[in-house]
Amino acid sequence: MHDAFPLIDSTYRWVPSFVLAFARISALLFMFPYFGYASVSHRVRVFFGLVLTLFVLPSIGQVDIAMDINAIQLTGLIIKEIAIGLFIGFGGLIVFEMFSLAGTLAGRQMGLAMAQILDPAHLNRSSLVGQFWSMSMMVGFIGLGFHLFLIKTIIHNFQYIPLTTGHFPSALGEIYVQTGSDVFYTAFQLAAPAIVFMMMVDTAIALMARIQPTLPIFLIVLPVKIMLGLFILTISLEIFQTLAIFLMEDSKSLILGIMNQIA
Repeated sequence: MHDAFPLIDSTYRWVPSFVLAFARISALLFMFPYFGYASVSHRVRVFFGLVLTLFVLPSIGQVDIAMDINAIQLTGLIIKEIAIGLFIGFGGLIVFEMFSLAGTLAGRQMGLAMAQILDPAHLNRSSLVGQFWSMSMMVGFIGLGFHLFLIKTIIHNFQYIPLTTGHFPSALGEIYVQTGSDVFYTAFQLAAPAIVFMMMVDTAIALMARIQPTLPIFLIVLPVKIMLGLFILTISLEIFQTLAIFLMEDSKSLILGIMNQIA
């Protein structure tokens, strides 16, 4: 019986650390690309979160929590850790939403506004062009090892932001506002070549309709725009390959900047 007291004391000190660490890691896995997509089984995600929590727990150490802490205070700490994980995870997700937005803008100009397919990542319907660009960048980022950086972030973020610490300054909101503005700006830049090219095609088709009124313009305009749009999509892959490294570095800088603001 005497040997049980050290075990109970050790359990009391390690369980809060485990619960808080698991809450933050679960939030990160929920938000991060690749790991947080709806196509990933919840059981796999929970198991992966438990494995990572057990892996990082010895390096985190025991959290110094008062003996008289109540359930409300402990719930507040858990909510805080979840919020930290969500804020950090959103920084890794936003770059993929940028390509989805750019593809949606380009697809509308190509005449594919109504063409939607099932998004395997989120299990909902999305733009055909946006989904194509997003999946292309996912493959490119995997080739560059971005998923390994995300795993390192999950493991090492506790060194930047220890458990029960961290705060949410106003500068953090400014980062998200500026990032949102940059996302719309960059998405429009990515879609600009396709938009301008298709506007030139529309102008040429309008001139043909004026020159040859008997031409069945409504029968040929959509196939022509789709064919030329597919040509633009093929060229865009080479452009994205060039931009992938820079965009991945920007995403890494955003995640590290968010962590520094919270720390």
